[in-house]
Amino acid sequence: MLAVRDAEGDGLTVPGLDAGAVSVSVARCWAGTGRDVLLVDADAHGTGLPARIGTAARLALRPAQRGLPSLIAERASLEAGAVAGHCWLLPAAGGGSVHLLGAPAHPDGARRAANWLADRSQGLTGLADRWAVVVSMPGPAAPPYEPLLRAASQRLALAVVPGTAPPGGLRAVLSAFWLHFAPDPDMRLRALDLPEANPGTPAAETSASLIGGIKRARPAALLGARSRRRDRVLLTAVADVGERLLGAGS
Repeated sequence: MLAVRDAEGDGLTVPGLDAGAVSVSVARCWAGTGRDVLLVDADAHGTGLPARIGTAARLALRPAQRGLPSLIAERASLEAGAVAGHCWLLPAAGGGSVHLLGAPAHPDGARRAANWLADRSQGLTGLADRWAVVVSMPGPAAPPYEPLLRAASQRLALAVVPGTAPPGGLRAVLSAFWLHFAPDPDMRLRALDLPEANPGTPAAETSASLIGGIKRARPAALLGARSRRRDRVLLTAVADVGERLLGAGS
């Protein structure tokens, strides 16, 4: 089971770029290799991941009809057959599939649903017999996240940090005329138990640095929106980490 969370960082944020968006992109990457993936939205803050996916991919995803609210209301167990009936099937390339178990959009409902999942964290790991399980935990650290992190065999942390390289493109040209621009932020993905890319490189950490790419890229592309040229750096970086995680877990 892979847990994806937002790391505590320097307080930088890029709207829409969070653990939820990265989780969707990793799940779609894995589905592209032929895997069936269960994406569990363990959001404790009410970031509205199903609605964001719906907007980006032009899908009608209503949390009141499916997802954790209906699963909890039915008093169903975390067995594969019961869970599958409460999931949305997201579009995915390749021979695999992505089943989304969405969280409530309201913060109170999201917190209760996350606590419900935390109490059943070991049950989530049992679903790995049927699916590759990705658990999304966006936003600041919350009490329900700790049991889920402990139960995960792989953990991926997303942080947005201050950039150091000067911006590229038109802004680089304008800088020659004494117009100064702040460096674009970098996105860093840190993962445990990744295979070493190069001898001497710690296997416990990998960084994907999108210098000059974060502000131009659209986080909606991670959620299934039609990608554009400016999205390629972001999508490629996340896909690379996803492939390494998949290789480490196989």
